[in-house]
Amino acid sequence: MRARRTSAAAGVALALALLAGCSTEVPQPDPDPVAETPPPALDEARFDRVLQEVAEAISAGDEARDPEVLSTRVTGPALDLRSGEYRLAEATDGEAVPEPITTAPQVQAVSATADFPRIAMAITEMPEGANLPLLVTLVQPEPREQYKLWGWVQLFPGVQTPALTHPEAGSAVVAPDADTLVATPTEVVERFVATINDTGSEFAPQFAADPYRDSLLSTTAELDEAVQAAGDATLSAEVGDDGPVSIATADGGAIVMGELRSELTFQKTVAGSELRAGGAIGALLGDDTEVRGSVTGISDVLVAFYVPPADAEDTTIQALGATTVLVEVTRDDSSAPAEE
Repeated sequence: MRARRTSAAAGVALALALLAGCSTEVPQPDPDPVAETPPPALDEARFDRVLQEVAEAISAGDEARDPEVLSTRVTGPALDLRSGEYRLAEATDGEAVPEPITTAPQVQAVSATADFPRIAMAITEMPEGANLPLLVTLVQPEPREQYKLWGWVQLFPGVQTPALTHPEAGSAVVAPDADTLVATPTEVVERFVATINDTGSEFAPQFAADPYRDSLLSTTAELDEAVQAAGDATLSAEVGDDGPVSIATADGGAIVMGELRSELTFQKTVAGSELRAGGAIGALLGDDTEVRGSVTGISDVLVAFYVPPADAEDTTIQALGATTVLVEVTRDDSSAPAEE
C-alpha cells in the first residue's frame, strides 16, 4: 500500500514539473452554449418506458388489492383513489370493481425544466372494458425519485382536448399561482368548488357546463326528494390537499389537474321515521346502515381543466374529465331528531 502512495506521489510531481517547464497554455474547456430553454425531462422512448412501468405496478396492485404494492409507482391523489376503490371492492364482495386504467398513450406532453417537480401528461388509448380514454398525470418530485402516477381522469364524451406541445420540444410547467392564465390554477380549483356549493356563485359564468357537476347536483336533488319523508340529503365540496398540477398547452393556456372532496350527507329530521343508507355508502357502513342522526359519504375527486391564456378571446374554463371515488363514510348519531 505504501509503495503505491510513493508511486502516485512521484507521478504527481513529474506532472507538475512538466507543466512548469512548458510555456504552452493549458487548454481551457469550450462548452457548448447553454440552451435558452431546458430540454424535455424525458424523451419519447423513456416516457414510454415509464408509462409501461407504471402500468405494471397498477396491475400488480390491482391483483393483490394492496396499496403498498401500488405505491411503488402511484402517489398522491391517485393512490388515495385506487386505495378507496380497493376498499369498496372488499366491502361489496367484488361487486364494485376498480376503474379500468391504461397508460398506453395516444398523445404525450413532457415538462421542459431543470427544476423539480417534473410533470408529464398523456392522453391514453381507451382502457379495456371502458369506452372513453384517460388523461393521466405523472410527477417526479425529486431527482432521485421515479416518476409516479399522480392522478387520472376519464375524459368526458365528445370533449375537445387542447393541443399539447410535442414531447421533443417539451412543455412549460405552470405554477399554481401563475398569472399567465385567465385564472391561476389554484383559483380554478377554488372557483370550481364554489360553483358546486352554490350554483349561483359569481364564478359560475367562468365555467362551461360539464357532466360531472350536472350529475353530482342532479343526483343529490333526486336523493333529497327520495328521503324527504324521513330527512334530507345535502351536498358540499372543498378543495383537496394536493395540487394542482399543471402543464402548458400549445396556445399558451394550460391543462390543470386539481383535487377536491365532495361530501354527501343524509340527515334524519323526522323523529320516529326510518332512514337507511344504500349503495356504496351503505356498503362502507357495514351491517348497520340505519341513519339515526347523520351519515356522510366523502369522495375524493380529480378534475382536469383547460384554462385559456390571459389574453384569449374566449376566457371560458372547460372541465375535460373527472374521476370520483367514495373513500370514507362517517356517522353522527348524536344529531338524531328529538323524539316527541
